[in-house]
Parts: sequence; C-alpha cells; structure tokens
Amino acid sequence: MSKLLRRVVMMVVGSCALGACSSVKPATWSTDAISVRTLNIVDEKGQARIRIGAPLPDPQGLKRAVKAYGIQFMSPDGQEIGGLAMLDSIGIRGLCFDSEEGYEAMCVGLIKGQPNITFRKDWKERIVIGVDDGVASIVINDAEEKPHLRLSVDKDGKTQVEGVTPTPASR
Repeated sequence: MSKLLRRVVMMVVGSCALGACSSVKPATWSTDAISVRTLNIVDEKGQARIRIGAPLPDPQGLKRAVKAYGIQFMSPDGQEIGGLAMLDSIGIRGLCFDSEEGYEAMCVGLIKGQPNITFRKDWKERIVIGVDDGVASIVINDAEEKPHLRLSVDKDGKTQVEGVTPTPASR
C-alpha cells in the first residue's frame, strides 16, 4: 500500500472513529470553520467547475502576471472562463468573464479603489466605463485600443466630450 493511500485510509478510519461517518455528531465536533488553500467544487463527471483558492492556479496554457486570490469558474473541460478575484499586489478586485481565447472579455471591479467596467475584444480594451478621482467617464476605443470617443463629467458637473466631429450645419 502506498504512503498516500495509507494516509487516506487512516484519515477515513480516524474520521469514522471521531463520529464523522455517523449521523450523530459528538458534542465536541465543530463545523464552524474549515481551513484549506484550495477547494474544488466538481460536476457530476468529477471535473472541477468552481475553485476557491488562495492563490488560484494559472489558467490552462496561460501564466498569470500576478497572484490571484478568490473564486475561479471553469468550463466542462476545465478551462478558466471567469472568476471573482483579488489581485492584492496591484490593487485590483473584480468579477471577470473570459473569452474562449482566454482573455478577460468583461470585467467589473475596483482598480485601486476606483470603480471600473471594461469590455475587451481580441485582447484589446474597446469600452471602459469608470470613475477616477471623482471624474466619471466612458471611453470608446477602436480595434487597436486608440480612443475615438471620451465622455466625462467631473465632480463639479463640468462635462467634456472629446473625439466627436460636429455634424456640418445644413445650408
């Protein structure tokens, strides 16, 4: 019997001895807290579909730039398709849903305490909605991430529109 199998058997036997295999719990049994680094919720086929981790593992075939802590959502084949995460080292907390290619296609979150919603296509930011230092803005970019339209309103109500060519007056 391998060491790993022996450990698992001993854990099960020990748990049963403590009453975990019984429908009656001993008076000292507590379920107030469970401490683990990773918890996988699996589907009926045994595939992890939701993972809670600190830190989360990298998505299949990709490498995270920074550690992420939170909840990872996965497709039926185990590919990351979104998550709710904290990226402590860069001050980001967000909920994102990923494209089939693996990039974050839609994110809602806080970037260094400032609210932000971002939509991406082909790994490029196309629409960014946010509030930064009291200025609310919407920025619409072309496929190369070059801004073409920026609407903003500051905390005093000053409105600014950039990138819009006025329609010529009819003669």
